[in-house]
Amino acid sequence: MTETFPRIRLVLSDMDGTILGSDRTISPTTGTAVQHLAERGVALALVSARIPAAVLPYVRQLGLKGPCAGFNGGVFFMPDGTILKSHHFSVGDLAAILEALSPFPVEVWFQTEQEWLVRDSQTLLAKREQELTGITPRAVSSWPVTPKTVNRLMVCSDDTALIARLEAELAAPFAGRASLLRSAPHKLNITPALATKGKAVAELARLYGVTPQEVAALGDAPNDIPMLQAACMGIAMGQAPDSVKKEATHVTGKPDEGGWAYAAETFIMPLAPCQQGR
Repeated sequence: MTETFPRIRLVLSDMDGTILGSDRTISPTTGTAVQHLAERGVALALVSARIPAAVLPYVRQLGLKGPCAGFNGGVFFMPDGTILKSHHFSVGDLAAILEALSPFPVEVWFQTEQEWLVRDSQTLLAKREQELTGITPRAVSSWPVTPKTVNRLMVCSDDTALIARLEAELAAPFAGRASLLRSAPHKLNITPALATKGKAVAELARLYGVTPQEVAALGDAPNDIPMLQAACMGIAMGQAPDSVKKEATHVTGKPDEGGWAYAAETFIMPLAPCQQGR
């Protein structure tokens, strides 16, 4: 079946495993593709599970001018760090989620607009996350449970089967109150129900003055599926699991193989609103 797409005016991109290579950098080829899109009138916004502070260095490196999203669409912010909109857990929902997780041997991390809070900052999982994001966690003896504080819980374990099980088993009890999606096999993101990458498509489209039918999205993980579904054009990275690829309209190569730039040049650029030389 032949897909027909309107003009693309906004690209939404996941970070880890998508616009970032395995060395967590943006390749020169990808940077050039971002520049080409901008020259053709296509804006780029990063949409990540990361805390805003771990997104902003890349926003500034790419010279982005408009809003981006962290926490899977739980917080929207400008390149200067100004928060535009933020979704938080209610105290009751937070307590219920923690109670449901209490029987399981997992690490639970709290993240706010500004901080990453842990019980123990020296675990292997915490050290691995710190290396990935460049953010140093703060160890606390008690969790924050005040209103309008917590944007995301991260539930982590090297027992990836347990993480997959929790994603499946907790979805129904917390339907309408929380979104539970893995951003990696060992990491379950729990955010308020309105904080999903799918809903971020509508919000960012509104902020950029376009429609979701003018949006292309790129991602590689299960938490990217709502974004790929909500955008007009959904592009899965080459290493994405089949569950992600089947929800995409296109599949590109892996990040280290130039997959992001290939997708931009091959799938998106022909639909850019400004033709070169006109």
